[in-house]
Amino acid sequence: MFKEYDFLLDSIGSEDYWSDVGIDIAASKISQFDSLSWGELESAISVKSEEWRGRCAESLGDSNDERALRILLALLKAKEESVVFHAVESIESIFLAGYIFDRSQVILTLNEGFEGESRTVKLMMATLTKKLSE
Repeated sequence: MFKEYDFLLDSIGSEDYWSDVGIDIAASKISQFDSLSWGELESAISVKSEEWRGRCAESLGDSNDERALRILLALLKAKEESVVFHAVESIESIFLAGYIFDRSQVILTLNEGFEGESRTVKLMMATLTKKLSE
């Protein structure tokens, strides 16, 4: 299943199509992941393009699998602001859906701070940390 997911993230050229249809298709693929596919995804995120990792982060926002959260926390450490932005948004979606049971690890990772953060990303992280702490 990972190969289909990987191909999907690489092959959609139009951002409009990605946001209108692609995210849902990718999320559907993720819901079918087995342990092997999750392992392949974890291995792939360090070598994929900024666009691919951003799309990956977006597509994990509906997942209730703890491995999705682990990948999103890893993507928070990306050098590219767009990847971090999408990871924060997806973590917030997972939280709002009630899928984060151990908030402490998420709060700890958000509070670590990362090199090159913009004011927008810092604000997003601070806002999410506050929501998680309530």
